[in-house]
Amino acid sequence: MLAILYGLSLLQRPPVFWESVAVSAVFMILFGAGCVRFIPSFLSLLMGEEPHLRREGDRTFRRCGSRELFKIFLLVLAFRLLEFPLTYVVHYLLFGYSGTFFEVQRLWLDFYQAETAFPLYGYLSNIFWIVTVNFNHARFIGSYFFTALAVTALYYLVQVDFDRRVARRTVRYFLLMPFAASLMGTVPDGLFILFSVLTLLFIRKNRFWLANIFAFFAVTAHALGALLFFPVLAGYVSYLIGNVRQNRATGKRYVLRQILNTLSFLLIPLGVGLVMLYSRLRFGDGMALYRLALGLPGTPFCSFSEWTDRAFSLSRVVGEHSVAILLGTYAAQLLYLLFAVVMLLFAGKTIPTAFALLMAVTIPMTILTGHVSDTARVVTMTVPFVLTLAAKVRRRWVDALITVLLGAGWVAYFFAFIAGYTNVQF
Repeated sequence: MLAILYGLSLLQRPPVFWESVAVSAVFMILFGAGCVRFIPSFLSLLMGEEPHLRREGDRTFRRCGSRELFKIFLLVLAFRLLEFPLTYVVHYLLFGYSGTFFEVQRLWLDFYQAETAFPLYGYLSNIFWIVTVNFNHARFIGSYFFTALAVTALYYLVQVDFDRRVARRTVRYFLLMPFAASLMGTVPDGLFILFSVLTLLFIRKNRFWLANIFAFFAVTAHALGALLFFPVLAGYVSYLIGNVRQNRATGKRYVLRQILNTLSFLLIPLGVGLVMLYSRLRFGDGMALYRLALGLPGTPFCSFSEWTDRAFSLSRVVGEHSVAILLGTYAAQLLYLLFAVVMLLFAGKTIPTAFALLMAVTIPMTILTGHVSDTARVVTMTVPFVLTLAAKVRRRWVDALITVLLGAGWVAYFFAFIAGYTNVQF
């Protein structure tokens, strides 16, 4: 099916450069291979089993206390606060003195577009107006607060299935992912990550009505929230089949609980409907926000082919500025996409299958129908990608090498963003 869709895209909009054909073909093959490798794990999930739980020595049964979580929360806030002086230093090195310390920080305040953003982040961050008496600053504080909560929830989520080493590694990798530097700004990403992590957490705890409640909030925070329907549904089906196979008691309380769980699945389409209503009232078009978020092309792979064409066209332009744009924008997005499809190859028996399913439905949204220019953002907000990387690492020297590479990438992206070479659009 992927080959047919790829062939149709080549016929409708033939790429200009042969390199575009080769690159898109490689990604199509890798994604297809990832789907094939995922099928056995998905079938096991439907049979009520979790393949990743067969790995002995990974799981921890020690409780994670509130003090430990609070330390993670404070460390994330401290890490973000260090970006304040770093921003000023980098800006001064690149452009010299062009403003005061706080004027330079407006780099992180000016790219939030309230008129094209999903509604929840704007409304929740406005609560901090009571402290700042400034809506821009309120969104800034909200972004920090939501991001710190999201990383803390991620740490707790990983400990459900893995030990503390994997949890710490996941948090470290996530914070050092190059595009995670953008969480410094006034963007709804931290809020969406918080709700998506809580959704995945309650899937693992078999509290599906709570998972759907947090998925509802995620839907109203970002377009990716609608994809959470798939892992919640898969986890619930696995839970029901597991109960039947284990001959668990099915009394009245059990039936009532399942009715509640089933009805809660209406919350995600309800969230989509509320976003469409908000879009209708604000723009006169119920699909306006989703069009801006997804930018659906006419044929699958067309967005990807056009993106690679622009990249290879820019690579033929001689000049220092064109090279910087090529590396900061196009190469960075393609590397993130390569990272995503490679992680899908290993996700099936490494992380909970419902999490891997979220990865499997997120990649097509980017490579088939979405903006490839948002790949880095999409992969950063879909935490199972970084969880897969952290769970696969076993040796200390590999962990140290990945940490160094991610740290170098984070610094490079930080410089590129301040220099204006990343073309970040929110």
